[in-house]
Amino acid sequence: MESSSNKASDKCRRAYEKVLGQAEHLVELAVGSDERFLGCCADLSRWSIGQHLDHLANANREIVGAVEKILAGEAGPTRSRPTMVGRAVLFSGWIPRGKGRAPEYTTPKATAPDQIKDNLDRSLEAVRQLEDALPEIESSQGQADHFAFGGLTPMQWLRLMDVHTRHHLKIINDIEQAES
Repeated sequence: MESSSNKASDKCRRAYEKVLGQAEHLVELAVGSDERFLGCCADLSRWSIGQHLDHLANANREIVGAVEKILAGEAGPTRSRPTMVGRAVLFSGWIPRGKGRAPEYTTPKATAPDQIKDNLDRSLEAVRQLEDALPEIESSQGQADHFAFGGLTPMQWLRLMDVHTRHHLKIINDIEQAES
């Protein structure tokens, strides 16, 4: 039997598989973490590796929630299109460091490695829940507002999840390099 995700285009499946792989990688990064995981490297970031991971777990769950609201017809009014900054980020696939501020609901809250791991596990499960909705994600023209990037469609939200995760993974990598 063909799963509903097979009805989505290759482009949509690849976008989903990319964010799913990233979510799985984030969980792997938290395995076997220790107190070093919570230490900051002030020259590179005001957040520790653990805080970056917790932020990504929070942000990715929020993104999944936005996609689900759009698909359920509950997203509410939007700005109707991405802002100029939103279009630039989606097009370039790049977010400049230190320019934006995370909204309060995505800031790191976990204070121990096991809490961060649990949050990442919940985030991964939320991403996995999107698989069956891929055809709807691809075809939906509904939008939900991002606080800085304007109204985004479900496919644009998937793209943002990828770009945002890569942004933080680069910072995490730089912190790890500085610590070694």
